Amino acid sequence: MAGSREVVAMDCEMVGMGPHRESGLARCSLVNVHGAVLYDKFIRPEGEITDYRTRVSGVTPQHMVGATPFAVARLEAPFPSFPVAVK
Repeated sequence: MAGSREVVAMDCEMVGMGPHRESGLARCSLVNVHGAVLYDKFIRPEGEITDYRTRVSGVTPQHMVGATPFAVARLEAPFPSFPVAVK
């Protein structure tokens, strides 16, 4: 994909974490300009989920049972040459 100008759209769903309900990533979806799904996974954030925000996010505790851990998901690259920022 190096040098490509393909359009990609991303949508993320967030849950509340800890006593202050700080946002944590619970789902990440990527689609290309044609609507084809490039990546779509539920992601288990690190820490305690205190608010699933289901009414807005659609995320439930059941989604987290088989979710990809955040530490794993952050290293996944949906494109062979797509740079992955690791902090």
